[in-house]
Amino acid sequence: MSHDDLMKRLADVTPDQLAAYLTMSGWIKDGDLGTLASIWHRPEPQHEDAEILLPTSVDAKDFKDRLVDAAETIGTFEGRLPVDVIEDVMGHFSDRIRVRVFHFDVEGGTIPLDDGVMLNEKARDLMEAAAFAAISKRRQFGGRKPEETAGYLKSLRLGQTEIGSYVINIIAPVPPQDTTQLGLPSVPTTSLVTATLSSGLKALDDAIETVSKGGAVTRFDEAVSNGASANLCDALVGLSGTNARRGFEITIAPAGSSAALSPPKTFVFDVNKVERVAEAAAYYKRDDQMLYDRTITGSVEKLDRPLEDESGTISIAATLNGQPRVVTVELNRDDYQRAVKAHGSKHLVRCHGDVKVTARSARLINPRDFKVIRNEELL
Repeated sequence: MSHDDLMKRLADVTPDQLAAYLTMSGWIKDGDLGTLASIWHRPEPQHEDAEILLPTSVDAKDFKDRLVDAAETIGTFEGRLPVDVIEDVMGHFSDRIRVRVFHFDVEGGTIPLDDGVMLNEKARDLMEAAAFAAISKRRQFGGRKPEETAGYLKSLRLGQTEIGSYVINIIAPVPPQDTTQLGLPSVPTTSLVTATLSSGLKALDDAIETVSKGGAVTRFDEAVSNGASANLCDALVGLSGTNARRGFEITIAPAGSSAALSPPKTFVFDVNKVERVAEAAAYYKRDDQMLYDRTITGSVEKLDRPLEDESGTISIAATLNGQPRVVTVELNRDDYQRAVKAHGSKHLVRCHGDVKVTARSARLINPRDFKVIRNEELL
């Protein structure tokens, strides 16, 4: 690979990342040459002449050339090509998401232009859906992006394409860890989004398998708490092309520092599974749904009874399919009076029934077995 090509590959590598790579590889820093560079060597006798001059001033005119020299020196010492060293450095400090499309019309490594554009757009939508779900879990996301999400999406990079059907690589740089007020390391947004993407894909995959075998379609609701959403499903369907005729696989490889704890995971979507994903997307977009035989437990947040009526309606702050929801319940006179006392005493209540859920509300239908749970019963 030419000097200029190496310079382009190093565009996303910082001196701090190379310095960290040297430290992990056993090199020792001797000192600094002012603000321009640092000097590194290997302590082993057989490598006493191994020395690297690592540039540190990005404002220096020859900074990029010296960075290439450093990568070439590391490669020579390790007996590897400099490009392999660069890939290792980037892999250690970035999460990688690899999307490989498979179909007979992409086996030569090319893809129709329109589908290629769509593939890149949907890959971005995939990461956006995961970024939304990393902040909150919903069936569908819309509206203005949170500032943190917008910043994360701008940090993403597209890597080199690969041979093997048609492949695109998404690089998500992991920033240095900050510390919390308690002095503990914080979790970077990149790591949260990558983990959410992985858990969302697995939960969706499991739900599709369960539903396809006759299981309740409400399994899709359970997947929401792990990161699945209509946005995620739409992105996945788009990866299969304008006519949804191609299969694909997504491989998620966390940065090197966490790869041992979370090895790369691959999720495969053939054409048949893509159809199931489209069905899940339609389900998530429905304005209403019915959840049968559910138990609602929570605190009474609101009481409402017209003066001329004996029955009344209460609002319970509960968790529904892993998401906080306010569920309204119409109760008879006796149960309503018990709910009033529970509200005053700050006790929880429990009730069984069928829940009708819409985008804006949730209502328990055919309520039964209403019960007040006193605080001492929770111990």
